[in-house]
Amino acid sequence: MPGKTIKRVWELCEPHPDVFARDIDPSLFAVSLYQVEQGIADRDYTDPERYFRKTFITRSLSHLLEGALGRLCGKSGRGAPILRLETPFGGGKTHTMVAFHHLAKHPEEATESEAIRQILENLNIRNIPKISIAILDGRGLDAKNGREVDGLKILTLWGELAYRLKGKSGYEAFRASDEVRTTPGSEKLTSLLQDSQPVIILIDELLDYLVKAKAIKVGGSNLMEQTGVFLQDLTAAVSVIPQAVMLVALPASSFEVPEADQEASERLFQYAKKVLGRMELIETPVSQDEVFGVLRRRLFSNWGDEKEIKKIVSAISDYYNAYARFFPDRLRTPDYRERMIKSYPFHPELVDLLYERWGPHPQFQRTRGALRLLALVIRRIWNQRPGSAFFIQPHHVDLSDRHIRAEAVKLVDSGFDAIVTGDILGRAMEIDKSLGGEYRREELAKGTATCAFLYSISAATRDAGANEEELRTALLRPDINPAQVSEVLGQLRERLWFLVCRDKRYRFQARPNLNKIILDYESGLSEEEVDKSLNSQIEIISGKGKTIFSVYVAPVDTRAVPDRPEPTLVILPLELGEQKEDEKWISEISRYAGESYRINRNMLVFAAPDRGVLPQLKARMRRVLALESIRRSSSFREMERDDREQVEEHLKDATTGLQALLLSTYNHIYRPSIEGIEEVRSRLTQEQIKAKSIAETVKAILDKDGILLEKISPEYLSEVMRKGQEIPLEKLTSAFLSTPGQPILVNPKEAISQATIEGVKRGDFGIQVGEKTYFREEPPLQIVRESQAIIIPGQKAESLKKEIPLKEVEREPKALTLNVLTSSTMLYPIMKLSEILKDTQVQVNFGIKDKTGALAKKKSEIEKLLKDYGVTFEWKEE
Repeated sequence: MPGKTIKRVWELCEPHPDVFARDIDPSLFAVSLYQVEQGIADRDYTDPERYFRKTFITRSLSHLLEGALGRLCGKSGRGAPILRLETPFGGGKTHTMVAFHHLAKHPEEATESEAIRQILENLNIRNIPKISIAILDGRGLDAKNGREVDGLKILTLWGELAYRLKGKSGYEAFRASDEVRTTPGSEKLTSLLQDSQPVIILIDELLDYLVKAKAIKVGGSNLMEQTGVFLQDLTAAVSVIPQAVMLVALPASSFEVPEADQEASERLFQYAKKVLGRMELIETPVSQDEVFGVLRRRLFSNWGDEKEIKKIVSAISDYYNAYARFFPDRLRTPDYRERMIKSYPFHPELVDLLYERWGPHPQFQRTRGALRLLALVIRRIWNQRPGSAFFIQPHHVDLSDRHIRAEAVKLVDSGFDAIVTGDILGRAMEIDKSLGGEYRREELAKGTATCAFLYSISAATRDAGANEEELRTALLRPDINPAQVSEVLGQLRERLWFLVCRDKRYRFQARPNLNKIILDYESGLSEEEVDKSLNSQIEIISGKGKTIFSVYVAPVDTRAVPDRPEPTLVILPLELGEQKEDEKWISEISRYAGESYRINRNMLVFAAPDRGVLPQLKARMRRVLALESIRRSSSFREMERDDREQVEEHLKDATTGLQALLLSTYNHIYRPSIEGIEEVRSRLTQEQIKAKSIAETVKAILDKDGILLEKISPEYLSEVMRKGQEIPLEKLTSAFLSTPGQPILVNPKEAISQATIEGVKRGDFGIQVGEKTYFREEPPLQIVRESQAIIIPGQKAESLKKEIPLKEVEREPKALTLNVLTSSTMLYPIMKLSEILKDTQVQVNFGIKDKTGALAKKKSEIEKLLKDYGVTFEWKEE
């Protein structure tokens, strides 16, 4: 009985006191560089001694600190000038910057850290020199209003940089450019850094700042663009100053950018990476295996005697060997044994789960999220003191604790809170009670269901869930027979409502598997369930992602439909009510996008349902849900073959009929007009009847009425621009996008570009960009897409083309004679000259002078060569 001879984690380890706080403060694991600088963050970050004591110096962080310190101390060849820290959510970017903050602000306290002393020893440096530091935290700075300090009002990052490095005098040199918010240029920045070295600049939450700066106009640009130029100039300046280092923190993906939509986030993310250029070294402060040390150092003040840890690991390894056929082979390797020693008191499976499965999830903040979750788990274990907690394993993530449950559920959907409560804390615990004995004492059914749920949380749906081996690894510990898991899984498959097994992988899903609830579905479904299912069917037949439209189905917020220069179909909810409510709802979307007036109104199309068939739709939806319940139930497999085929056939017909009825229900098509809203009235054609989505139906109707066009003629452009008037091409494009009643162009820029090119070629009009005019010729596509392009009347274009500037007139070349004097040892230039002249009609007179008699010896050979090529020649004696 190895479990009787080894200690439990709560007997051997000592968590930090803050783990037991009533409500664990998220700031313990989420730090703002601005708050650290202001001294208002938690003491774990503001106190340098506490910070370095609790910080596990990873290989990457040590390398980064050593390189930067080497450069700051003037060590030739040490460190890169520009460092870009890039990790996913909570990957240690800001935590890393705090280390540099303390090195600059508290060098004496920093050198008390053994890791820092080792770095100094490697650099052959006794003490850290006085380092100038400027912290620019994009989340803490107000891009709109700036900040008032020391009698100054600082408005920009360059103003902040100058003030933080040189105080008032430094700011005065940048005051003019700060006040008008235009970049000061690399020369001034280089001078500032030259006078401040050794100097380190820390830029955190840059994308937060750029999002805010984009809204601030600066002349013809905005503060974001000015800041982009400033950053480019700053990287150039830092690169030439020998004792200057700049660290910039960027997220690993656009999911972390605080923009309104993903497209805008991705654009800004790519913009920031482009601005910083190629002069950087990308660092990942925390690698996966090093996280063991990070977790131990951050959560425990003492994690036990190494001898006891090896004893525990030995017992666990013996357990895996004894039941080898039940566990993955990797658990019995020396490498895995070493991982268990390094990860103690956490089982490697728990850390791997958080980093490999949860880590890529856009809402899980990797190291930071893991710290908060594990702090809650540790508190629960130390309060409950379970008898077999030899390691902290995935099953110890006790979902009956509302704080732990909230951390897990927020990564999937709020609806999973009810699923966890019903399946894991309800039905799974009932299974433990019914099985009794060790099942009940060790809560094996609850633990197995918990692990299956934790493995269901994954950024990649195809990898969601766990097989039986993985569940055993996550759940089992010495003295428990692994065969018991098979018994538990059988019970869970039969009695849980949301657990499914696909390809031998167990996972939880949002919709019920209908075990044992078949009678509830047949006896009646709630109105809410029917409505929700109907909306899902609308999503299915909407055509989203499959047509030229950007499709938005029943948006809850009428202002949430993006204002984009592309055909946009909005499908109205089924339950709005009467036509007047439809029109009010449509009018609201047509006028506003977010807090702004909508610009691209002409690109909107609306599909509204016929309210009279709603009862019939709900009846058919109920039928489909009931049939699905029967087909998915465990009793379905026990039916006779004919009965199973009949259920399948009825379900197929009911689903097809429901979708066909939904398609025919959305038969009212609206679009904005000059007067307000107009309905597009068109009879259904055979093509529309075959449509498989609402979007296809709408497209067919608009095509039939000539409203939706892929291209337009140059004549139409001439009409829109009005005869004899010049018009910027961008304004012309805007007219198609924003003016209700114009045709809807599938690709507005492409259609207008091609019509413009055709019109210019034909001479219907010309196009002018700066001093360059194109008329009766094909203008390059990039010219047509220039923001400064103007369409001008043909008469003016023709006159402009006739005005040939004097500098372009070609002058008649003068007649020249070339005499070349060289020796027989330098004939290669003569050969190259002959290649240049071979395509010309010039006369060549080639003379050779010889005073040595060498030419006479080769006379016959030369004559034969020249005669063979028909060249006229004569000899003269000197």
